[in-house]
Amino acid sequence: MTEAENATPQPIDSVYETGEVLGDAWSWLILREAIFHGTGRFNEFQRRLGIPLDTLAARLDRLVHGELLRREERSSRQDVRYEVMPRGEDFFTCLVAALRWGDEHCADQGATDLTATHRACGEPFRATLRCGSCWTPIDAREVVVDSVRRASSDLITKKRQRSPNRRLLERGGPCSVARTLAVIGDRWSSLVVREAFLGTRRFGEFQDRLGIAPNILSNRLSRLVELGVLAAEPYQVKPPRHEYRLTPKGLALYPVPLSLLAWGDRWLASGKGGIRLLHRGCGQRLDVALSCDHCSERVGHRDVEFVRTAQH
Repeated sequence: MTEAENATPQPIDSVYETGEVLGDAWSWLILREAIFHGTGRFNEFQRRLGIPLDTLAARLDRLVHGELLRREERSSRQDVRYEVMPRGEDFFTCLVAALRWGDEHCADQGATDLTATHRACGEPFRATLRCGSCWTPIDAREVVVDSVRRASSDLITKKRQRSPNRRLLERGGPCSVARTLAVIGDRWSSLVVREAFLGTRRFGEFQDRLGIAPNILSNRLSRLVELGVLAAEPYQVKPPRHEYRLTPKGLALYPVPLSLLAWGDRWLASGKGGIRLLHRGCGQRLDVALSCDHCSERVGHRDVEFVRTAQH
């Protein structure tokens, strides 16, 4: 047996790997259409999202390769149907976490065209993540980072991908998921937010852990401060230096990266993810579960009815 065969498998950075499987914000919106509304045909996705044809084809191929969707071959590209696979169905938690944050923190951008109802209790559905051990709603301040193994900065910077123009994300209609993605839908913003939740505070620490270029990091930090997700707090006067801390608005975003971490641990890391979290309230390893905010019952993607209030 070779040395490589004897080597112990390295823990997987589930948040990073999830981002690599999904790609950009367009992939999220394709999954939103498929899971929330049952959209399955190529031309339906294009009409709903207003996404360029080549971009749509590339993102669908990526989701098929990542086993979130399955392609049913037909005579032409427009007739092909895409079915949601178990991996895709499980991504429902990530989508509704983004939906709730957008509903609550982007309301100043105008009303959206979507209602969600929990079928069991009949009340408007708002996603709440709970600790699977004690069933307490998860508060970012009550989660302890027990251990962290990240993807190397060399790996993170190896591939570069252009992010979609944020103004295009709501071309198909006003949507809270799209508004959340406009904040963290590009890979650098999502990784900066991930680092903030892991306790990274200073510019140099972000740069070392992500391998991000200083100008890009400065841009992302400034934008997250402008959006109210982070606050810049001075810790040195000469020369001026700041720490970047999550605001209440930023802390409320926690279910999104947490759900991405949980999804990646289940489907990509086989339980061997590199980030270990503990729930302070019960002292157990954090096991994330999705529930209805109104009745506290566990929820799956078939338990919620989504209705568009306008057609596009």
